[in-house]
Amino acid sequence: MRKVPFKNLPFLVKAAVFVSFFMAWVMFEELVIDRHGLWRFLPFYKVGLFCVWDVLALVVTGCGLLWSSLPPRSERAPCAMRRLLHWCPACA
Repeated sequence: MRKVPFKNLPFLVKAAVFVSFFMAWVMFEELVIDRHGLWRFLPFYKVGLFCVWDVLALVVTGCGLLWSSLPPRSERAPCAMRRLLHWCPACA
């Protein structure tokens, strides 16, 4: 049985991984930060409400999963225009 790279998985699986990572953050927030009073040391933290720290967790999780689903740098085209448009006057 071969290992399947994350970039080859269907979008639904990637979305489920994103949701599970975010739910892990929410559980950490509820069980550790809120229960032990660590929220006093986090600026802009709101107990039991959506706050800046939740947005940060969403961004970090999303960027990490996006980065892991990109092809390795050696396989990508060196020019950004060529990579996006598949054509570049300077590279041709």
